[in-house]
Amino acid sequence: MKKLFLLCVTAILLVACQSKSDKVQQFVKIYNNSSKMMTSSVIKSTTASSKSPESIDIEVNTNTDSDDIETGLLTSALPELIGQAIKSEKIGKELLDSGVKFNLKVYGSNTKVILEEVIDNSKLNKNIDFKAIASGKKPNNVELNQMLDAFNRNLPIVDESTGTKIMSIKADENNNIVYTCEVTDSFASMIKVDGAEQMIKDEMLRSPQIQQIFQKTSVLGVNNIKYLYNDSKGNLIKEITITKQDLK
Repeated sequence: MKKLFLLCVTAILLVACQSKSDKVQQFVKIYNNSSKMMTSSVIKSTTASSKSPESIDIEVNTNTDSDDIETGLLTSALPELIGQAIKSEKIGKELLDSGVKFNLKVYGSNTKVILEEVIDNSKLNKNIDFKAIASGKKPNNVELNQMLDAFNRNLPIVDESTGTKIMSIKADENNNIVYTCEVTDSFASMIKVDGAEQMIKDEMLRSPQIQQIFQKTSVLGVNNIKYLYNDSKGNLIKEITITKQDLK
């Protein structure tokens, strides 16, 4: 019993006596060991490294090009999302609180840097309990909208292929994700044609991104994805709803 007590005390003292440099290296190890959990159809890989106890470098390799619409959404959201992931870990929060800077660098498919940003406590949303959400708590629509703020900061963005602008991404009272889009006059005329709604919906359902959105947001209690297509004056032209059942 005495030996067990001494072992416990020794372990506690070892943790308590960790220097900032030790904690930084421990975080780097934890991040790299769990980095595969962050991969997706957009994110190929991510790694962390550090040469100083005052900063940690995080690199993210993606499949996106610097001029596509996915990149716009990605670059506006990644710093907040990665920052919240860091803060949800006890050691990550300790490092942020102690002033450690996390230098985020995101690469496009052509290995060109498409985003560089320093993540620190001053830039993170303090109203969202990401740790509770990661543990299974489903956010309400207010919390969902706080999370979506990371995407909305750099909106609107334009899909160059169609001229469609994504104006906002919000959660409604039923936890549906609602994309509000502004379309060109020519696109507006096209989607008014009989049968156009189903054609657009079928095209969306063929997109792996739609399936992944549902996969990634199901843990957040998201039910459906809605697209509101408005003309340049804000008049609703067409509403398209995609449900989980549509994917089957």
